Amino acid sequence: MPAGGGGVITDVLVSIGRISEYMFEGHWYTGGQIFDALAKGTLRLNQNLYGGLTGGGSVRGSSPFAQSSSTAARDKEIEARFGK
Repeated sequence: MPAGGGGVITDVLVSIGRISEYMFEGHWYTGGQIFDALAKGTLRLNQNLYGGLTGGGSVRGSSPFAQSSSTAARDKEIEARFGK
């Protein structure tokens, strides 16, 4: 059934308009999701790197080899690792 009494060309143009509208809205939604994820990732990195400056709690992970939350423990001496 023709849209608004037009012909085939009008129907094609209406379909192209609808597809373009959906694509435009979809791209804006996807772009918004990307920026949201980027903002959350940046916030988490800043909390990990500069947690003491903002006064917020630290979200650092823990390592089984860590002596403290910022320094890894050495299990070998440097000479032993790089010596011949």
